[in-house]
Amino acid sequence: MQKTTRKWVYRFGRRYDKLKHRLKRWRGYSPVIVQPYITYGTAENLWIAGRLLEAKRIQGHLEDSRLKNMLHMVRRYRSDEIPFTDINLILGDEVRTVTTDAHGYFHYRWHTKDSQYIQNPWTQFVLQPTDPKLPKAEEHSVAEVSLLSESTEFGVVSDVDDTIMHTGATNFFRHTQTVLMNNAHTRELMPGTSEFYNALHKGRSGKAENPFYYVSSSPWNIYDLIAEFIHIHQLPKGPVLLKDFGLREDRWFKSGHESYKTDRIETILRTYPSLKLVLIGDSGQKDVYAYLKVAKDYPDRILAVYIRDLKPDARSEKMISAVAEFSDCNVPFAFIRDAGDAVEHAVTLNLVTDDAAKKVKQDAAA
Repeated sequence: MQKTTRKWVYRFGRRYDKLKHRLKRWRGYSPVIVQPYITYGTAENLWIAGRLLEAKRIQGHLEDSRLKNMLHMVRRYRSDEIPFTDINLILGDEVRTVTTDAHGYFHYRWHTKDSQYIQNPWTQFVLQPTDPKLPKAEEHSVAEVSLLSESTEFGVVSDVDDTIMHTGATNFFRHTQTVLMNNAHTRELMPGTSEFYNALHKGRSGKAENPFYYVSSSPWNIYDLIAEFIHIHQLPKGPVLLKDFGLREDRWFKSGHESYKTDRIETILRTYPSLKLVLIGDSGQKDVYAYLKVAKDYPDRILAVYIRDLKPDARSEKMISAVAEFSDCNVPFAFIRDAGDAVEHAVTLNLVTDDAAKKVKQDAAA
C-alpha cells in the first residue's frame, strides 16, 4: 500500500512539474544559470553534475544583516529549477548533451580514452543550455572535475557541520539560528582547520596534491554556501557531496545519514582502487558509525579516523563500543578537541610534515 501511494504521489509530482514547466515557458523564464557542482573522476570516466535554475542573485557579504541572510536562505530552498532541458557539456572540441530531470538536476558519466583535454588534478568543462529561447544570466558556466595527480599520497574525506564549520548541530535551536541567519562570510571556521587541512593536502612530502572530498547530509540547495565557505577560508578545493531530499519513486524523500555517508565514501574507494583515505567527522551525528562501516569493509584502505568530540563527558555506550571496534580493524582512531590534537596524531602516522604540524598547533592555540 505504501509503495503504491508513494508511486502515485511521485508520478503526480512529475506531471505537475511538467505542467509548471510548460506554463513558465509560455510566460517566459527569468534569466537562468547552470550551477555546476565540483565532482571527481578518472582519466577514463568523469562525473559531471549540476542544476539549471533561474538566477537568484544570492551573494552574501560580511556586513549583511541576519534578516537578509534568512531571506537568502529561504530563496535557496524556494529554487525555481528548469526541468527537461538539454545542456551541452563541452570539453575542448568535444560536445555531448544531457537533459535535466524534473528538479533541474543533471548527471553525466563522460567516458573517454586518451583525450588530450583531460588534465590533472583538475579538468574543466564548459556548460551551456541549448535552448535559444532561455534568457541567460551568464553565457556559460565552468564545471571542475577532480582527478588524482601523480604526487597523490592519500585522500581526505571530511564532514562539514561541526567539523569544518561551527553550526551547533547537536542543539536544534542554535543550529537553526546559525543555518538561517548566517552566510558563508559570517559562519565560523573551526580553529586551526584551514592549516590542518592544507597540511594534509600537502601530505608527508610537503609537496603532494592530496584530494579532498566534503561529504555532508545538507541538501543541494545550499551547495553554493558551502563551496563559498571553503573558498573564503582557503580550505583545499574539492567535491562537495550533498544529499537529495526530493521524493523518489522508490523512497520517501531521503536516505539515512549513516547509509548516505557510507555509500558516498565507498563510491570514492571503488573509483580509485589504490587510494587510501583519512576520514574526519564529529561526534554530534552518526559519523562514527558510518566510518566504522567503511573501516570494516575496507580495513587496509583507511589510514586514520578523526572525530571532533563535541561532548566528551556524554559519550553513549553505543559510541564507546563502536570506537573499540576500530582497533579490531587495525584502523587508527582518535577523538580530537581541535586541529592541534589531530595534527599531533597525524605526525605519528607520517601524514604531515613536522613544520606543517607546528603551524597548525600555533593557529589552533591562537
